Amino acid sequence: MRQPTGLWKFLVYLVVALWSALIGYTSLFQALHPLLQGGLAVILGSIIIYLIYPISAKLIEIGERSTLVRIIIAGSKNHPSLFDIILLVLAIYPSLYVIINWETIVSNPGVFETKHLVMGALLIVSLLEATRRSVGLMIPLVVIAFIAYTLWGHLIPGRFGHPGFSLTDITYQLYLMTEGVWGMLTDLTSRIIAPFIIFGPVLFATGVGDTIMKLSTYAGGRIAGGSGHVAVISSSLFGMLSGSSVANAATTGAFTIPLMKRTGFSREFAGAVEAAASSGGQIMPPIMGAGCFVMAEFLGIPYVKIMIAATIPALLYFIGISAGIWIEAKRKKIEGIPRDLLPSLKEILSLNSILGFILPIGTLIVLLFLFLPPQVCAIWALLISIVFFLLFGGKLKEVFKRSQIIWDSLIEGIVKTLAWLMIMMASVQVVVSLISLTGFGVKISEFILDLSGYNVYLALVAAMLTSIILGMGMTTTAAYVVAAAVLASALQKMGLDPLATHLFIFYFAIKSGLTPPVCITVFTTAAIAKANWFKTALESMKLGIGGYIMPFFFVFYPAYLLKGSTYEILFAFLGATIAMLAIEASLIGYWSVRIPIPVRLVLFIAGLLLMIPKVFPLLLGLALFFGILMYLRFFRAT
Repeated sequence: MRQPTGLWKFLVYLVVALWSALIGYTSLFQALHPLLQGGLAVILGSIIIYLIYPISAKLIEIGERSTLVRIIIAGSKNHPSLFDIILLVLAIYPSLYVIINWETIVSNPGVFETKHLVMGALLIVSLLEATRRSVGLMIPLVVIAFIAYTLWGHLIPGRFGHPGFSLTDITYQLYLMTEGVWGMLTDLTSRIIAPFIIFGPVLFATGVGDTIMKLSTYAGGRIAGGSGHVAVISSSLFGMLSGSSVANAATTGAFTIPLMKRTGFSREFAGAVEAAASSGGQIMPPIMGAGCFVMAEFLGIPYVKIMIAATIPALLYFIGISAGIWIEAKRKKIEGIPRDLLPSLKEILSLNSILGFILPIGTLIVLLFLFLPPQVCAIWALLISIVFFLLFGGKLKEVFKRSQIIWDSLIEGIVKTLAWLMIMMASVQVVVSLISLTGFGVKISEFILDLSGYNVYLALVAAMLTSIILGMGMTTTAAYVVAAAVLASALQKMGLDPLATHLFIFYFAIKSGLTPPVCITVFTTAAIAKANWFKTALESMKLGIGGYIMPFFFVFYPAYLLKGSTYEILFAFLGATIAMLAIEASLIGYWSVRIPIPVRLVLFIAGLLLMIPKVFPLLLGLALFFGILMYLRFFRAT
């Protein structure tokens, strides 16, 4: 990323100010038409991307030796090139045209001129290049593949063929129709997701991050393997605010991974704990990942219903990781964090720290449960956090200094996250639009139904593999959107609950961050831990096994999604909690003594039985689990 100076820095700051104002105004007062709001957001995001992200880091190095290359193509570490400016103009002009003429476009469907097609093509090209610069080549390649499929699908025989669409049809659909670039994902990101993107950095800047780390250290530090439990608690709390596995891992991992290594955990295990825990942040209410806001839009239900349904699976996921840490700590005889390194309760419970945490988070949760629009909830929570920090975050004479901290956090959220997310979602919206236009989603659904022979288990395995593979090359949100567009219909036709189906797909899009060969969250934590990434990935999969198993249970047993009687829900939760212990013990191979492989297999089966919230499987699982514990205690003890 560039560090702009002079005029370019001023322009970035101006965009941050305008975008912040736009988010606040449209959240609290008046949402704009999707063409208008989406057009403004794409312009603002494009300006930041083309000013901040160079065409290539290698070209910048060449530009340092060649003035011509630097001025025309590469730019420098502090300013864009002529080529960047041209691309920026090509991105701004088509969006600006839509903003100015949106009423005419909406009221005259099917009416277009050649200039509209040219502008549409320019917009698509500029979006793909901006996406390539900011998030990599995979999403642009997927978009190009779907454009090619839409153009030449009539040449494909059999099920996956379609009548074919001309370049004119495609460009018109994408540029002048609300189902195109300006469709659901672009509108949703600019309208609902944007406030949450800036909410996290502002909270961290106002001291909530420090409060979370102290609370986590105090709560988890006393248990065996305390440093690992600190990572789990802090990552779950940070993750529910940031909604990004990689950002979560980088933020909390810088503290927790060195601490885990110092207290006796191996490099690979330390990196694995942080990777597994950070991945869980996207499924941890109240905020979760951006994909859950898309999910609410897909399903047409309030976001709070997804938040409620996701609570038990998220808790069980983190219980599983903590169980693995506890067992590994017992195996390596690692105690809790020394008392002199633990924060005092008095330090944690200072009025400013507690109120700075409770007021914004409490406001957010209460307003969400009052079923106010999510963006309204986020903005009110954000404003309360800012006002409290400015007035009570220190001495009154330092208000200006605290204002600078807030400003820096807005820059952090908008420049480093919202800009690329906005552009990426507009690009993914192209894919969603073309999937609908060509009927590709219906074709895939029929194919999966035929391939699985209407066997729901085979269909779920196919959906799992597809989601993980897509997630290896895309962000979680992008992978979820594409996978849901082509897979959800098939699973629902088999009688599965729509919410459970979408959560299933979302879970496995997240798990790609832990699954080799492309596991970006693991790469991040392994780099911090200076560990072997592949061994770290295997350890993280063991610790995060709940995220691979749980979706196969909550699609069949609604109690896991808080649907059913209190008895059924408690029955499922308690059984699954014991199951996490059994499964982690079987994978690590230790429970007071080393466990032989055949016994580990039986222990794993006992864990799966305990996950079934029915009387007979639960009793059988308990009998096997406690029988094995007795065997290990009296016959294997050494």
